[in-house]
Amino acid sequence: MNKKLIFFDIDGTIYDEDKNIPKSTITAIKQLKEKGHIVAIATGRAPYMFKEVIKETGIETFVSLNGQIVVYNGEIIGKHPLDKEELTNIVEKAHTNNHPLVFFGETAVYANVESDNHISESLGSLKMDYPEYHNTYYLEHPVYQALIFHTEDEDDKYDDKFNSLKFYRWHTLSRDVVPNNRSKAEGIKELSEKLGFPLSEVFAFGDGPNDIEMISEVGQGVAMGNAVDALKTVCDYETKSVDEDGIYYACKELGLIDE
Repeated sequence: MNKKLIFFDIDGTIYDEDKNIPKSTITAIKQLKEKGHIVAIATGRAPYMFKEVIKETGIETFVSLNGQIVVYNGEIIGKHPLDKEELTNIVEKAHTNNHPLVFFGETAVYANVESDNHISESLGSLKMDYPEYHNTYYLEHPVYQALIFHTEDEDDKYDDKFNSLKFYRWHTLSRDVVPNNRSKAEGIKELSEKLGFPLSEVFAFGDGPNDIEMISEVGQGVAMGNAVDALKTVCDYETKSVDEDGIYYACKELGLIDE
């Protein structure tokens, strides 16, 4: 078959619930490469948050921070920071609501409060340490994604209140804050164009709300069996869950690798 460009989300797709990579996934990625396909990552994580994934899979091409930093074979080809004025607006709004924030720069991450249970619990689910405190980091450096920490019943305090921001809930206590004109899909388009792939020749695997755009827009969008219902509604193919070797199963069933 023709060479394809194939993107994998990390949490709930490459990673299982315990943040381990199933052996079958490593096997699938190895076989995809042997077949000549280009394998990439599309994640909400910052690059410094998935170094171990890069090490285990050998994948050095990725769309990170929900489309904000795009890298091909270790070389940055696109960077898209949040609008500083809009970021200041949400910092002020969050302060009024007593909701903390975490800011992701290109190489570091900082929290605007010194301690917070919501930050500890949600980032702990990613096996991530509590970030260093820096209250004004967003004023002094480009920020490519923020996290805001609040429960679902407070979503309406932020939804549709900002001209250039949107939100992806990834945890019961936290949401990603990204530009409303960016997504994993936009990062995939950037990379596809650079590599000369039409979107019809692109595959993407995911499980969460922040995967909806990419699953909808690529030629073959694959939802994991453990995916949210909203993603299963728009996917082209639903595979087994990550715990049931879902990536390997789909790659085989879709003809990307041999039996």
